[in-house]
Amino acid sequence: MPYLSFLFICAVWGASFIVMERASHALGPVEIGLYRLFGGALVLGVYWVLTRTRMRFTRNELRHILVVAVLANAWPFVVQPYTMIQAGEHAYFGMLVALVPLATILASIPMLGVFPTRRQLVGVIGGMVCIVLAVQDGSARGMSAELLALALTVPVSYAVGNAYVKWKLDHVPALPLTAMFLGVGGLFLLPLQLSPTTLAALSLAAPAEPYDWPVAIASIAFLSVVSTGIAIVLFVGLIKKQGPLFAGMVTYVVPLQAILWGQYDRETLTTTQVLAILGVLVMVALVQWGAGGAARSEDLES
Repeated sequence: MPYLSFLFICAVWGASFIVMERASHALGPVEIGLYRLFGGALVLGVYWVLTRTRMRFTRNELRHILVVAVLANAWPFVVQPYTMIQAGEHAYFGMLVALVPLATILASIPMLGVFPTRRQLVGVIGGMVCIVLAVQDGSARGMSAELLALALTVPVSYAVGNAYVKWKLDHVPALPLTAMFLGVGGLFLLPLQLSPTTLAALSLAAPAEPYDWPVAIASIAFLSVVSTGIAIVLFVGLIKKQGPLFAGMVTYVVPLQAILWGQYDRETLTTTQVLAILGVLVMVALVQWGAGGAARSEDLES
């Protein structure tokens, strides 16, 4: 079951980058993030009610939920479409999420007291080297250092958020926890969306001449229901059952699909990118094999 969830998340999140680009034809970065968060929260909230699951959060849990909602939901959900719009392409920025596992290892050491196995360390560092080559390739193609630095905050925020969930909220069921993450993240962005002046000043406003409204609406529906609502609750479940490193390895498979979708849109694909992603896939096979073996051993012992 964890591996089926893993494959589903990979497929959905791999497609999300091209879908996000289509949504940007008519919507701004904050709108995209806001609709994703509220739409996903609505889907999970309805399911939560139908399951008749009662959950009362403590003040301490709500504080932890706020941290994750802002850091690992609201922030990356706005930064991702913003960087894609500014650079005029989506495949390249889809590759950068492959940095999540390395950042997860670093975050897990102080938060969880978990040190990587030798196999995990070799695999993640090897993947990191490959992604660094891809980042250098983007810089050589004229992307500004500021835009690249902003894009790199996305995998860092995801990794820290994943480790934080395991650290502080592991006892909370995945469904209500995920619904709260999304709803609180949306509430955090709402004041920003209601301030057109601020949006314009930060270059976060919707396009001056929006187009492709039917495609944009369909894209937001997919991002909200499938990519955010369903996929994130499965992802939180993976974090709780398999740990943040195993779950974070999803982001090693997503870049390959992002590049393939980029070719569909005729975006630039260099030899360096191809070699980097092939190297990443080798490293993910190494780390996932080790993680899967560890998980099976734990099941046998319990």
